[in-house]
Order: sequence, then structure tokens, then C-alpha cells
Amino acid sequence: MNTPAVKNTPIASGPATRAAAYLAEARRAAETGPEWPAATGLAADHALGVVGAGTMGSGIALCALAAGLTVTLLDADEAALQRGVQRIRDSLYGAVTRGRLLAAECQQRLARLHPATDWAALSDSDAVIEAVYENTAIKQAVMARLHAACAPHTLFISNTSTLDIDELAQGNGRPGQLLGMHFLTPAHVTPLVEVVRGRATSDASLARARALAVRLGKLPVLAGNAWGFIGNRMFEGYLREVDALQLQGVPAQRIDAALEAFGFALGPCRTLDMAGTDLVSQVLAMRGQRFEQPAHYRRVTRRLAELGRFGHKSGRGHYRYQGREALPDPDLARVCAEEARALGIKQQPDVGDDTIVRRCVAPLVDEGGRLLAEGMACRASDIDLVWVLGYGFPAHRGGPMVMAGEALGG
Repeated sequence: MNTPAVKNTPIASGPATRAAAYLAEARRAAETGPEWPAATGLAADHALGVVGAGTMGSGIALCALAAGLTVTLLDADEAALQRGVQRIRDSLYGAVTRGRLLAAECQQRLARLHPATDWAALSDSDAVIEAVYENTAIKQAVMARLHAACAPHTLFISNTSTLDIDELAQGNGRPGQLLGMHFLTPAHVTPLVEVVRGRATSDASLARARALAVRLGKLPVLAGNAWGFIGNRMFEGYLREVDALQLQGVPAQRIDAALEAFGFALGPCRTLDMAGTDLVSQVLAMRGQRFEQPAHYRRVTRRLAELGRFGHKSGRGHYRYQGREALPDPDLARVCAEEARALGIKQQPDVGDDTIVRRCVAPLVDEGGRLLAEGMACRASDIDLVWVLGYGFPAHRGGPMVMAGEALGG
């Protein structure tokens, strides 16, 4: 997947202006790169199915409705389906209240939303995106159901954040029509999506996926089919250090403050609380089936999930929550100290902000270099786009590969 890097453009102004010009050129390279097959002769897809009415599925449905698509939102659980529909309604009504959407357009979008619990409702879908629990067996079963229920031309898309696309294709009788599209949270806001091609994915399917992503208002970036793709593979090392610092006794709010001062849109502990430590812990359980994970690995995240401290949705995670306000939780220090004692880790909390930043950012740089060496990313600038647009890396710094000297000439 290696293609020429983005060329340097001389910039007379300072680093932030130079970074902005670099990212603009990086975007052009990602949009027009030779990794994308020609889309000539392909019919546009108009009817989208979304399987799973949770936060991610609802967000994808919102994107599709905004793009003018007809959306069938399917969930086997009627209560979950209704919660997803209400989430969509609340988002659209909120946009009307804030003056960002006309009431007539709101009603038009809702008229194109078709909730369903019967798989047969997906029979006319041009493409279906599954957004169910991050578990290989569950997603394989979904793909098998889709193969049985959908029309011969349907494109099958998994919104997995980490799992092997080729393994997921084993649950579907049409692997040439199956690939991954990793939407970032929140799906209806984040402007980038990772597109993951399986071994059997056809050129036509890849071209259709790219066209669909663009129609949904996303910048598609091609990623290799390795655990975590680009973004989450790099994110894992970053979060590993966050957990290690907490076992060392560094408070969550100090870690978040240091990385937000560096320029991240949101600190990592707040990010974990938004995602849900229960869901993150499930991802770690699946990862543990593929990679060795010592007892101390991501122990704080896993322990919070065991304690029912799932984050914002449970009112307590790394922080205590009053509505949207995150308040420091003194009890977290006790949890971390207990885990450190059990693991034989000496607490040494007196570290500077520069050390916190260096320890968390260095794994991004290292893993990005490995992705390039393995051909899992097409170019260094694609990695920077994923991190700036998808993970809140400070845009004025250009991205982790700029910091590594892999782009912009160092």
C-alpha cells in the first residue's frame, strides 16, 4: 500500500500555517490517491441498511439521512430500536431548535427512516452497515443473516474498530462484496472514516464504499487489515501509557490536563469515559485472544469496568459526572493504589507534564512508523489525517508523523 509521500510545499509563515497547508495537501492526496479503483459505470447507492441501533448505529443513520439516503435501521431488540429512533429524533429536533436545520427538512429526514426488527426489511438495501457488539462471532452471525436476507448487489460493510475483516467475511457467502468502514465517534460529526479492504474485496466494492463515504460527508482513508487498522492500533499504545501512569499514581485529571495543554481536543481519561470502559474492556478481551497481555496491561481500564464504573453513562468512571460536568473522583486514587500494590508496582506520581506527554505521544510515533513499514497505511500523511480529524490530535502540530519527521521534511 506504499505510495509516494505528500510533497513539501514551501510555506513562508510559521509552524501552524505550515501544518495547515500540509494537512490540506494530505487531504488532496488521500482523495485522489492511486489506491482507489476507478468508479466508472457504478450505479449510485440510495438505500442504506444499518444493523444495530446503539450510539454508533444511530450516528451512522443520522449521516445517511443528512445525505438524502433512505435508511432502514434494524435491531433485533424492539426496546433498543426505539431508543435508537428516539436518539435520532432528539438529535434532529435539537438541530431545529438551534437553528441549524429547517423543520421541514427534519420531517423529510424522519420520513426516510424506517425502523425494523425483521431482517427481511433489508432486502432492498443497496448497502448495509453493521454496527453491533465488537465480537467476531456476533459479527460473523450478522454477516450470515445479511447474506440470506439481502439482494444480490448489496454491499456489506462492517463498522468494526479492531477486528479482522477476512474473519468477518467467513460469515458471509459474498466476500467480494464485504469490507470494513471504521467510523469514529461521534459518527455523525467526525469527518473521517477508515476503509478496510479484505483479501477478497473486489475493486467495484472498494469504489462503492469510497463513493458512499464521500456521500456521507466523510474523508475516506484506506487502511490495512491489521488489528485496530491505523487509528486504534496507534491509540492502544497511547492508552497503555495512560493506564501505566495511573498505576504509578498520576491522577487522571493531571494526565488529561497535560495532554489537553499539548493540544488534544479531549484528554484520554475523559475519552475513555465517553466511550465506556465496559466497551473498551470488551475490545481488550478480544485483543487478548490475539496478543499477549500481562496482568498489568490496561489494568485500570479493566478494573473500572469490573467495578461498574463505565464512565459518563453510569455517572462514574475516571471521573464523577453531574450531567455533562466531569468532577475529580478521589476514590480513583484508592482503586489505582490497590491495583498497583497487587501488581507489585511502586507508585511514583511526581512526574512533570512534559514526561506525561512524551510517554503518551511516543507510542503514536513508534506505531505509525511500523504501520508504514508494514504497508498498512498508504502514506505518512494519511496517518496524520486519521489522527487530526479522527482522534483530536492538535492540528497545529500537523500530526504524529510530522513530529516523527516522516513528513514535512522533519
